[in-house]
Amino acid sequence: MIEVRALILLASRPESVGIAVERLRPERVGIISSQEVVEAIVLRCVELKGAGVKFTYHLVDSPMEISDAFGRFERLLAELTDEGYGREEILLDATGGTTPMRLGTALAAMTRGVSMVHQRVPQRYVDGRWERDSSQEVEVVPMENPLEATGLLREGQAVELFNRRDYAAAALVFGDIVGKVSGVERGHYYRGLLLLAEGYAAWDVADYGCALERLRAAREELGAGFSDPELAGRAGELSERISAHLPFLGKVRGRLSVENVVDMLENARRRIVDQGRHDDGVARLYRCVEMYHQWRLMSGHGIDASRVDWGMVGEGARERFLREAGLGEPPEVLALHHARLLDRILSGEAGEEDAVLRDLLRQRNRSILAHGLEPIGERAARRFLEYVEEMVGEEGVRSGAVHATLRRL
Repeated sequence: MIEVRALILLASRPESVGIAVERLRPERVGIISSQEVVEAIVLRCVELKGAGVKFTYHLVDSPMEISDAFGRFERLLAELTDEGYGREEILLDATGGTTPMRLGTALAAMTRGVSMVHQRVPQRYVDGRWERDSSQEVEVVPMENPLEATGLLREGQAVELFNRRDYAAAALVFGDIVGKVSGVERGHYYRGLLLLAEGYAAWDVADYGCALERLRAAREELGAGFSDPELAGRAGELSERISAHLPFLGKVRGRLSVENVVDMLENARRRIVDQGRHDDGVARLYRCVEMYHQWRLMSGHGIDASRVDWGMVGEGARERFLREAGLGEPPEVLALHHARLLDRILSGEAGEEDAVLRDLLRQRNRSILAHGLEPIGERAARRFLEYVEEMVGEEGVRSGAVHATLRRL
């Protein structure tokens, strides 16, 4: 038996009110009706008040206008919400009223995620017309919300969260869609998006093992084979992007590689460009520059910046490093400035410090995520991002690290 706390009832016959109250047992009923029939409806509701049900009445101005009924539903839903009823506790029975009234309230319910029922009156075909079959009772049966069944009701919200790179929140919404969507193909598609969001969420926090697992599973779901051309096109694009990710992710675990540098750069880009988290993004750019020079020292000179063997550095280069760094003894660990200095010396680059980088680092150091209290503005963050992009290069490697952007169906 379907039971509900609050019922929005589209009524044109007193009998339908009695059936709804008897079968659904609500504690609160909001009736949408028209001036022509409301008197008979109210009389029936007075009889039913003994069952402990509270009734309110909402009349449409024009029974032939879809928008009128839509608006009445919206106001009644807001009223019930203010009274403390959650949307999962509210049902719409759109059995009565004119066709425009039924359309208006049903459309409003679908877009607001309110479940629906209707009263199925048994009929039989006699002498060329349908007649009521009085030998059977009226049934109150659930109506499927086509927007939920196709995933479209909440897809926009999930896509917006995903493209803002709020992957954990997007995964929650995609999970809700997967639980309600109908059809094998859409089930595969939305499970693929759920796994993609979970994979990106893991990737964002450098849980590369989990990211690989989720992305492989996402590619399998999205490669299920779709007869719908639009689903097939979207799934194909995403599968190709995932296929580019997998070998990239296989190279970021273990020793420092150029893929680690590029991954940090793309992570910073998502913070700055997609989320507007400029301080957070610049903190990652700082680490990216540091990783870049540490990687160059390792790949070009065999020097591990986390544990430097100064015996591998020529005497002249070592003396120049100590002089320009203002140090008496060579450090065992090289952070950004020292790694950058030694890299420049060993690579034979000019000794002058980059004025642009120096200015950007000064702004970073005043950031609330570094040593100061001043937030970094968008202009400075994007300037820093462009600088590091040009410095790192590696366009071919970077293609495997760029996260997908979703589009709504």
